[in-house]
Amino acid sequence: MEITKKNEHQILFPGYVFNNQDPMMLGRLRVIPETKNYDDIIASVVNWNEDTDPWTSRDPLIFIPLLPFYISQTPKKDEYVHIIYMNKEFPFQSQFYIQGPFSSPMTTPFENFQGAKKFLAVGDRIKQGMSLKNQDGEYRDQNSQGVFPEPGDNALLGRGTSDVIVKENEVLIRAGKTKELSKDKFPIGNQNRAFLQLTRFTQTKKTLPAETKYRLVQNIQLVQKMIVWDIANLDTSGSVFTGSVKLYNLKPGPKVNTDNFKFDTILNLTSGEDYGAELESVSFVGKSFSESVKIINNFISKIFNPNVTFTGITINNPQNITQQFPFIVTPSKQTYETGKKFTPSNALTEILEYINYKRFYNKIKLNNSDEEGWFLVSENKGGTPLFGPQGTLKEETVTPTTFQSEDITYGVLGAQKVFLLSQNSTSPKGQINLANTLYGIPQDKFVGAGDTLFEKTYSTVRGEELVKVIEKIVDFLNNHVHPHANMVPDEATQGSKTTKTSINQLLADVNNTVLNQNIRIN
Repeated sequence: MEITKKNEHQILFPGYVFNNQDPMMLGRLRVIPETKNYDDIIASVVNWNEDTDPWTSRDPLIFIPLLPFYISQTPKKDEYVHIIYMNKEFPFQSQFYIQGPFSSPMTTPFENFQGAKKFLAVGDRIKQGMSLKNQDGEYRDQNSQGVFPEPGDNALLGRGTSDVIVKENEVLIRAGKTKELSKDKFPIGNQNRAFLQLTRFTQTKKTLPAETKYRLVQNIQLVQKMIVWDIANLDTSGSVFTGSVKLYNLKPGPKVNTDNFKFDTILNLTSGEDYGAELESVSFVGKSFSESVKIINNFISKIFNPNVTFTGITINNPQNITQQFPFIVTPSKQTYETGKKFTPSNALTEILEYINYKRFYNKIKLNNSDEEGWFLVSENKGGTPLFGPQGTLKEETVTPTTFQSEDITYGVLGAQKVFLLSQNSTSPKGQINLANTLYGIPQDKFVGAGDTLFEKTYSTVRGEELVKVIEKIVDFLNNHVHPHANMVPDEATQGSKTTKTSINQLLADVNNTVLNQNIRIN
């Protein structure tokens, strides 16, 4: 290697894997430095023999892994590696490599030489792959969460869907954590993965004695009627007012139920669509403030209790004030908008409108209650109005829980098919043959015809379900009766609900209830 001013301080150099099939199984590679080509390097070796010299001491391409032998991480052919020289003035002697970078966790099955440069100084023109998280750390697709190690956890990653995750108090060994890895798709977590989880918890959830609690559940009702009060001359500086108070039927709809009808809902209601024509009304002209308030409040009281008589309040059709609950009292759309549009300014008109609106709003009441201006009346309870949405008291039994400090560990082995095997065990089906499976058991050894693990193993037993079957049989044995000597027992037992039919039904379903055919032993 030529040492120049440009690289005299360089430590790592780029190279790509030419061959990774080390006959010594030591993880060595044959690597070609990026600035060289195979023919030029080999030409420097006297009497090079392409058949016998590769992987020998004569091979100038051999690079030794910088990681210890106990950590096996051998790059694939044509992947990027960082190459390091013990003395870069003497290349081809005592030279090492470490795995190169990746452009995305989704390219771990294979990352070509050029793609690996994405986050190096020369990678500006290489297209960026998909990022799994946003800038704020949130996953772009929540289904990807958990597929790859989180920052702060230690991990050993495989080339595909397998890994080992070591957390602070947990170890995970996983295979099939996602169904595919593609640089163009977000990885989706596979709930049916195979895994071994070993966890230590420092707290335990404890169940406390059951408690009876009561809670008020709101009864959502349709508002039946609407009383609308209106002041036409809020901008007056005088002492007399013109206005009206009217009664309407509301049409059923989500906007006019007791949960959704708010103080500003009047702005969103349309005549003919949300409410009908006025049923009853009282108008006034040139009345004082107190007289105007009295007319409005007397009208509201008459709707609340039709049996009360007020001077000046005439109901044309008594049928209009039946089935009136719940009803709403609200300012008209024009009055509400006029009174609420006030903003700090020097406009005398706006100030007058706001002052007059607040005066009326604070005085319009039912039976001198604390509710004013806008309110919902749900019921007449013996002459007393019930304001606001009403509720029903519900009783429910809850089982509270608490967390207590307790050091406890859990171990979980999970997969869609689980086999627990002992090479020393010989079952009536014969001994398990695990020959030629040292590097992993292939799928055709699990299932299929012949000498497979499925055929040589047995379903595991669900203990509690087996106890139920045994208890039924014992109950029948203890309580059965015979009609006569030497005859079969009656269908039903004495003093018990156990029958021969119920036992036969349990036995008929034992393969599904008692046996778990997906967890097998030999």
